[in-house]
Amino acid sequence: MATIFDDIKKRLTKAFQQNFDEGLECGASMALYHKGKKVLSLYGGFMDSAKTQLWQPDTLTLIWSAGKGIATACLLHILQEKGIPLEATVATFWPEFAAAGKEKITIGQLLSHRAGLSALDATGLSLTDHDAVASALAAQSPNWNYDNTHGYGARTFGFLIDDLLRRLTDGEPLASYWRRVFAIPLNLDLWFGLPSEHLERTASVIPPKSPPPFSEFSQAYGDLTSLTRRTFAEPGGNRSLQIMNQSEIRQSPIISLGAIASAEALAKFYSILAMQEKNAYFHPTTLMWMQTPLAHGIDRVLLTETTFSAGFMMNNRDSIMGSSHYAFGHPGAGGALAFADPETELGFAYLPNAMHPGAMPGSRTQRLIEALMENRR
Repeated sequence: MATIFDDIKKRLTKAFQQNFDEGLECGASMALYHKGKKVLSLYGGFMDSAKTQLWQPDTLTLIWSAGKGIATACLLHILQEKGIPLEATVATFWPEFAAAGKEKITIGQLLSHRAGLSALDATGLSLTDHDAVASALAAQSPNWNYDNTHGYGARTFGFLIDDLLRRLTDGEPLASYWRRVFAIPLNLDLWFGLPSEHLERTASVIPPKSPPPFSEFSQAYGDLTSLTRRTFAEPGGNRSLQIMNQSEIRQSPIISLGAIASAEALAKFYSILAMQEKNAYFHPTTLMWMQTPLAHGIDRVLLTETTFSAGFMMNNRDSIMGSSHYAFGHPGAGGALAFADPETELGFAYLPNAMHPGAMPGSRTQRLIEALMENRR
């Protein structure tokens, strides 16, 4: 029997294969879910750059910043459960955060990258030392005077929301909260800190073959003193591409950029976030937090137009999440993307292991989104 998804499945399958046919992929997976039910799951290619290990149905891959949306959902859930509004100040629950003039920063400002904490001033701290990084962020001054502008916190964001969640849960780390509240009940193959028994089924990260095209962002990234460069440099130094294939790093719960997952797990969870009625996990008010813009304009770090709700990226002129004004999710370095479309109640995820140069999704990702949204233009 034909279904409303038959045409979408055909278009997505064709687009996914085209990326391989044109030599744009090493290995990748893609999934589409509707209201928690699988519509389509695709995978292909190889797990390693030598092309000796075929990508399997259960292959996992690093999702980089696409994990920020998952982490955000955890924090929004505990705020919901405790009846805490976005207007509450961070320092109410994290007293040390009030240092250096940050006492009035709200949770909503923190989540929408308006707190001025994009770059960590301290140097030499490890990506795996949560306590040291969180303490340094709590003590430092904002990177700019608060003026309602925003700047993406590439690395700091995860430490900030993880520590705030710990303050609201008597010390439970975000990685544990995710497993207990969502991953185990929903059987989601998504991890902040990968158990050793799953290392062998995780694809290798393959760096871009070419530098990113010249842009205001790439120019700023080349300036060691710029906010852009400092944002992507600490904690951990400028070596994330070199270290993210290391077992020790993969087993560490690095919230901002270290989540490891299957496309199916991401798409399934986002399809649940997209459900507007009878949502077992999130109240209508919380769902509105996810799809209501709180920050919009030229990003101080990415130096392009971005839009953020409470922790999620949303569409702007580039429409990286399709045609819906209400779609929300998060891209990851190298081309990864996952999002929810509340208008169709779909969840989508695409995870490649060969990285695309640049900070935002490239042509491979956009081809898939165009195939998904063809009839909605």
